[in-house]
Amino acid sequence: MKKKVLVLLVVALMAAVPAMAASTRGAADDGSVGIGLNLGTNTGLGMKFGMGKFDIFADVGLSVIGGIGLGFDVGVSYEVYDADFGGGHHMPITVGVMVPMAFRWNNPFAWDIGALAQVGLEYQIPDVPVLFYLRVGLGVNFTIAPEFKPNVGGAGGIGVLYVF
Repeated sequence: MKKKVLVLLVVALMAAVPAMAASTRGAADDGSVGIGLNLGTNTGLGMKFGMGKFDIFADVGLSVIGGIGLGFDVGVSYEVYDADFGGGHHMPITVGVMVPMAFRWNNPFAWDIGALAQVGLEYQIPDVPVLFYLRVGLGVNFTIAPEFKPNVGGAGGIGVLYVF
């Protein structure tokens, strides 16, 4: 019985995916949303909210730089150039601002927040609702706890998002 249900689910998924891909919006389309995996200074959930050439992104996950903890990134990016390879293949190049934050549980507890200028690349396979990205940011980072201390900061990540 379980085998029949599994086969039916696989067949239904195979029938639905092409229909979803055909009606999927582009990565930078106004109103598009992407959710997926982010690997980098925060390894966990990556999200993107498309607003045309302007996007809002956020990441939340495990932070391992400077000690194990929980990390958050939020930022905005703007498409400055779109490298068109023809046949629907293109790679937007973006610039923007990123605000990374991390809570680390090493001894002693630490809390960091930063303000970074960031650049990024994106690529979405034509007619497939999957977006690949790379983001790198550099700027200033502030350790708030246990004592206030400014220093050079950086953050980045690569990821894959399902766009709907």
